[in-house]
Amino acid sequence: MTNPENTPTITNTTTEGKGLTEYEAKIYDRSIRLWGVDAQAKLRQSKVLFIGINGLMSEIIKNVVLAGVDSITLVDDHIITSADLSAHLFITEDSVGKVISTESVFAIGELNPLVTIDVYDKEIETMDDQFIKNYTIVVMSDKNLNNVSKINSLCRKNNVSFMFSHSFGLKALFFSDLNEFKYFIKKPTEPPTTETHTSIFKSFKESMGYDWSKTNNRTPLPFFALSTLYQFEEKHNRVPDNISDSDLFELKSIVNSSIEKFNLKNVEPNKYFDETKDLLNKINVEISPVCAIIGGIVGAEIIKVITQNMQVLNNFFFYDGIKGTGLVEQF
Repeated sequence: MTNPENTPTITNTTTEGKGLTEYEAKIYDRSIRLWGVDAQAKLRQSKVLFIGINGLMSEIIKNVVLAGVDSITLVDDHIITSADLSAHLFITEDSVGKVISTESVFAIGELNPLVTIDVYDKEIETMDDQFIKNYTIVVMSDKNLNNVSKINSLCRKNNVSFMFSHSFGLKALFFSDLNEFKYFIKKPTEPPTTETHTSIFKSFKESMGYDWSKTNNRTPLPFFALSTLYQFEEKHNRVPDNISDSDLFELKSIVNSSIEKFNLKNVEPNKYFDETKDLLNKINVEISPVCAIIGGIVGAEIIKVITQNMQVLNNFFFYDGIKGTGLVEQF
C-alpha cells in the first residue's frame, strides 16, 4: 500500500508550465519517487529519434520507453535476417524478411502504451532542419561513421542533443554531443537552492580529429581505430571491406600518416592497425549481454539529458567486455 506521507504532491503545472495527468502520475509513480515530478513531466514532453534499430538500440529503446517519453520515431529500412535475432529484443524468427523498424513497433508498444511510436520510412539524407527540430534528442547506431558525422552536424546546427553508440562483439562505445548543455543540481540548503552547471561538448567530426599526441597510455585502443575508420569513411562514404587488400592497405596508411602527423614516438603502428581490423571484423557482431550493459548506460544518459538534473558523461565511453572495464574519455 502507498504511504501517503511519502507520496509526491502532483500539481497541475511544472517549472515549464506543463504537468502530468492524474493517470500518468499513477502510472509513473515509481519513477516520480526516483527523479521527481518535474523530471517526469519533462520526459512526458520529450520526443526521441532513433536511427539504426539493431540489438543495442533495442536495449536503449526499451529503457527510454519504460521511462515514459512522449513519443519515439524509428528509422531503419534494414530487412531482417536470422543474424539479427541474436541480440534484438523486438523481433522473432517470424520477423525474418520484414523491415526492422515497422516490425519492432508492436513489441515496443507493449512496453508502454502511453508512448507514441512512429516510423520514418525515408532515407536519412532527406532529414533537414525542419525535421530534426521536432526532436529533443537523436540517438544513432550506424556502421558508416560519415553518416554519424552528418546527422550530428545537423543536430548541432539546430541545437538538438545527439548520441551515437555501437557494439563490436565484446567491445562497445558511446559518444554524445549535447553542444552547450546546462543541468541543475538542487542543494538541500535552507532555503533550498539550485546550482546551474554547463558542460561544453565537441562534435563527432572534431573529436575524430583529436591530436593523438595528447592521449596517454590509458586511452582505449578503440578510439584510435574509430578515428582511422572515420578518416576512411569520410573519404569514401562507405565502410571498408575487411577482406579487401586495397582497403586494408589504405587503413594501414591512415594509421601511419596519423602517427607521422602527430609526431608520435615509441609507438607500435601494428597495435593501432590490428585494433582497427578487429573493430572492422566485428562491426556486425552483437552479443546480448554487451548490448544490455551499454543499452542501460545510454538509456540512463538519455534520461539525464532530458531531465537536466544530473551531470552527464562527456563525451566518450568505452566498454571492454574482455576486461570487464568501462572508461570515460573526453576528446
